[in-house]
Amino acid sequence: MPETYNPQLGREHSYPYEHQAEERDWHWGMIININRCINCNTCSFACKSTWTSGEGEEYMWWMNVETEPYGGYPMGWDMRLLDDLGKDETIFEAAEEGERVKGYVAQKEEWEYPALGDDQVHGEYPTGDVVESDLENDEYHDMWQFYLPRLCNHCKNPACLAACPRKAIYKREEDGIVLLDQERCRGYRKCVKSCPYHKPMYNPETGVSEKPVGCFPRIEEGNVPRCVSSCIGKTRLHGNINRGPDAGHPGGNASAAAGRSPVNYLAKSDEKIALPLYPQFGTRPQVFYMPPYHVPPEFLTQMFTPNTDEKRNDWPGDTFEESIKIVQDRVRNPSHHTLGILQLFGATTRLIETYTVKEHRVKGWDRKGNKVVDMPFEEEMEVREGEMWTNQP
Repeated sequence: MPETYNPQLGREHSYPYEHQAEERDWHWGMIININRCINCNTCSFACKSTWTSGEGEEYMWWMNVETEPYGGYPMGWDMRLLDDLGKDETIFEAAEEGERVKGYVAQKEEWEYPALGDDQVHGEYPTGDVVESDLENDEYHDMWQFYLPRLCNHCKNPACLAACPRKAIYKREEDGIVLLDQERCRGYRKCVKSCPYHKPMYNPETGVSEKPVGCFPRIEEGNVPRCVSSCIGKTRLHGNINRGPDAGHPGGNASAAAGRSPVNYLAKSDEKIALPLYPQFGTRPQVFYMPPYHVPPEFLTQMFTPNTDEKRNDWPGDTFEESIKIVQDRVRNPSHHTLGILQLFGATTRLIETYTVKEHRVKGWDRKGNKVVDMPFEEEMEVREGEMWTNQP
């Protein structure tokens, strides 16, 4: 099996297909700020009403929100697979003879409770004196929980693509979105078994599998996905994860900023503030999470890092727990530049290709070089006289 370098792990590992020599200029990517999510599930219903409202799709929540540490759809999807993997072993390296990927097919009863664990917290309510947390000194409340929005990661090492014997799954050349050709699919469910995030799903009415499409019709028009545009908490930012610091002006417009995309800065710059979900699987997911800063780092270490004794990648810190602590602090106390980028979350339905942060103002341009955002860090507040805007006599 060919070897591929995985920067999230900082090492090479096996993958069934050779990668192209150079990265795409444009690749689908998303940042999610967990600290802003309120579990309203507006994203879930926006996605479902758009893509999975037909027969056989009733259980298909391509976008769902789970309560950590006890929620999961399907039930226990992460811990079951993690228990089957050896230390520092990807799902490709752990594959049994005759298989390309290590995985399992979740049974019907495991899909019956999409809201399992909602608002269930870790720990017990303290008795006696009030217990205060002191994050600066690594003192955390015993009681905690957080909401985890989950969707297809449109991975750079997609397990669903690797496992499909019909080659019905492919990455689009223009944007890296992973799609399933239903005319080629024969319903073998290898993709359903192999995806560690359980986003390809089998339709019993049609006899073929389906998977999230990354809202590619909206992407083609320069718009963000439905889950991004509908989010009332402004938790998400979507764009070109591959646009690095040396990229030119979008659309050839010299008046538009050159350089990184905002999602690339948050996920890949020296000021990294967003991490992938379970990178130890080896799939190189392209959804990155700004971790909750009120949760003990040891829990987040097994969720958002390779969680190995030896640290090989270029993330900050000497250990992965240190990486989590540093990123948590960056989320809790963002730099001026990061604070500017955070204003772009939910600021427009257009895809933001490049941006600038100057003083207390942030601007953004789309792929064609059109300015789509120009806003201050703080909006001016206008206080209206109460008697002018009341129904009271």
